[in-house]
Amino acid sequence: MADRAKVQMQAAQPPPVTSESIELPDINSEYSDSEDEDRPRTFDPPEWAQSPELRQALQQQSTMNPDDIFGRIGPLRMEDIFRTRQSRFRARTSSANWTGTDQLTAEEEREYARRMGFK
Repeated sequence: MADRAKVQMQAAQPPPVTSESIELPDINSEYSDSEDEDRPRTFDPPEWAQSPELRQALQQQSTMNPDDIFGRIGPLRMEDIFRTRQSRFRARTSSANWTGTDQLTAEEEREYARRMGFK
């Protein structure tokens, strides 16, 4: 009886997932490290990930500005994230003030979008 229970337990366990051991390749960008390019390729993508249709869709999406899809990212409020009875955060000083002259200009945002290839 113990052998039968052991066999049933083994059958009930899902087979190991080989995808958990897959190392995904890095995406090339202007920030890529040249040392990474010299590494041998260790990832062989599955057939479904090599279709021309998927490649075309991903290429089209790579030029879309995420802000146009998801909206602009709002200001980060640490107090809202880490709510406590008393604030743990000290008051911001002028060096942490990103409004006014420290704020990104419209030209800097356009230049970033151009460099990223956003349309």
